Amino acid sequence: MAPDPRAGFTVLVVDDDPSVLATYGRLLRRSGYTTVTAAGPREALADVAGAQADLLLLDYKMPGMDGLSLLAELRRRACRARCILVSAFLNEEVRKRAAGLGVDRVLEKPVDAGRLRTAIRDLLPMTGTPLDPGRAGI
Repeated sequence: MAPDPRAGFTVLVVDDDPSVLATYGRLLRRSGYTTVTAAGPREALADVAGAQADLLLLDYKMPGMDGLSLLAELRRRACRARCILVSAFLNEEVRKRAAGLGVDRVLEKPVDAGRLRTAIRDLLPMTGTPLDPGRAGI
């Protein structure tokens, strides 16, 4: 049996809603990805396990720091991971900020599991190797 090509990729999920965090984590693990979850931006910034993420799945609206501010800090720390932003609070300003920070996809909540899987498959090539061997993490 051939190894699962997704097993070489790590997805960092950040959401302040425990049920959403658990759902995304379960969906990603069942899809074969290594998954690290953080219950908010501060936890994500402190979590060394997220340092090698290939993909960030970030909620936009969170207490203390929104997902785009978190992404800006991660980029400042040389994190080059691909990014999907999810939100129920999308508007043109949020979309422009997201584009400026290199967000690859913006998905509106509630997120359909099939659309999320498709977005992730589009962003993580099915090679089983990290996107950037010299990844700089968080």
